[in-house]
Amino acid sequence: MQFNSIPFIIIFPIVVILYYLIPKRFRYIWLLVCSYCFYFLAGGTFIAVLAASTVITYITGIALDSFDNEKARRAMVAVSAVLQLLSLFVFKYLDFTLGLLGSGLRFGLVIPLGISFYTFQAISYIVDVYRRTTGCEKNILKLALYLSFFLSIVSGPINRAGDMLGQYTDTQLSYDGIKQGMQKMLWGYFLKLAIAGRLAIIVDNVYGDTGSYSGLSVAVAALAYMFMLYCDFEGYSQIAIGSARMLGITMKENFRQPFFSVSMSEMWRRWHVSLSTWLRDYLYIPLGGSRRGQARKYINLFLVLFISGIWHGANLTFFIWGALNGFYLIVGQLLLPYRDALAEKIKARICRSDNKKISFDKVRTILQRIGVYILFSYVFIFFANDSVTSAYLAIKRILTDFSLSDISGLAGLGLGRLNLALTLLAIVFVFIADGAANRRSCDTPALIKNIPTPIRWAIYYALMIAILFSANLTGQEFIYSKM
Repeated sequence: MQFNSIPFIIIFPIVVILYYLIPKRFRYIWLLVCSYCFYFLAGGTFIAVLAASTVITYITGIALDSFDNEKARRAMVAVSAVLQLLSLFVFKYLDFTLGLLGSGLRFGLVIPLGISFYTFQAISYIVDVYRRTTGCEKNILKLALYLSFFLSIVSGPINRAGDMLGQYTDTQLSYDGIKQGMQKMLWGYFLKLAIAGRLAIIVDNVYGDTGSYSGLSVAVAALAYMFMLYCDFEGYSQIAIGSARMLGITMKENFRQPFFSVSMSEMWRRWHVSLSTWLRDYLYIPLGGSRRGQARKYINLFLVLFISGIWHGANLTFFIWGALNGFYLIVGQLLLPYRDALAEKIKARICRSDNKKISFDKVRTILQRIGVYILFSYVFIFFANDSVTSAYLAIKRILTDFSLSDISGLAGLGLGRLNLALTLLAIVFVFIADGAANRRSCDTPALIKNIPTPIRWAIYYALMIAILFSANLTGQEFIYSKM
């Protein structure tokens, strides 16, 4: 069951109403029942795998809370993590590994829904209990809800036990919570249905037959895919976070206006925040972070981004995607002092007044943001394609057959002139809104809700109209639900 499906839109209000009619101390049980029902209806027939992960996590937490011997506790964490990762490997990577080894044996296992997300949540809980930064949860039903929460199990955000467990029995019916949740959901549906859904037409047409399109068309498809992925995943995140807010539960934001980043390092601090912070806290820092010298720091950065690629899928394209992102980060950090020094020299030479220096800095920031977007879009060509061959063909078309004279053919990418114009208008609106939110250090729905009432409601009505005229409510899956 997808968030953009008619069944979810009909059922979720009923879930909310019944949730607040149930006594507070039993509400988490209702959410657990809903979560397992949602998991089953969404195609999650592997409930036993989820339940097994829950039992392993629970037993490990209890054992860690009962022992003080450091070696024994470390062994418990290691065994539990291996068991969790072994399940993930068998279902997601076994056939791929057998293929790399040249074996003709294949098991054809279906990947359990959300296994990449709840595995990481289980590991973070175990590690946090080991570190004693989070208390051991003695109620297995609450821990089961943490791992299976229906609003985040399919595509995140990757929650932390310390943020979530205490909320399940302390929720309050709040008008502001309901309102804020609906505002976030509206923004999420707009991003997914009015923008991502339309851009997907361009992307699917071009990447479905790359050899038939000009280099300019392929480049536009690459740029469009980057924004489509953002609208798709941020749309999902806003719907999930907004839905949880209506239940009185707060989940952390998953994106922070990433396209206003001036470096690849900043981009990764703003993009898929729950994953990047998980990798930082449970992989990068344990590996030594930046504490063991520059060379070790760059090796750790590369490993973290490479493992991020592996996490996304069992395909060489994801491995290359992760490796290239690691390469970007290392090169970007190595060149940073030289870039800054060169920019300061140019500014000192051509800017004589303070106003010109300010203008120079603004132009430089804009160019940096454009450069980061283009670099990120380039590496996501591997993310968007199913094979290295098709990704290579797309890059080759861009580099060898790029001509601005082909601009007239862009209207023939599947949308048509009117729809293309409406999509571009929506994209410009998102950039303006995200830019204003970025300047105020808040999320975009929070920015919109603080606009004067007449303008705010004009925006809400415009968003709703855009959704109604763009939406196929039983349409495309969210991209990260396939991870």
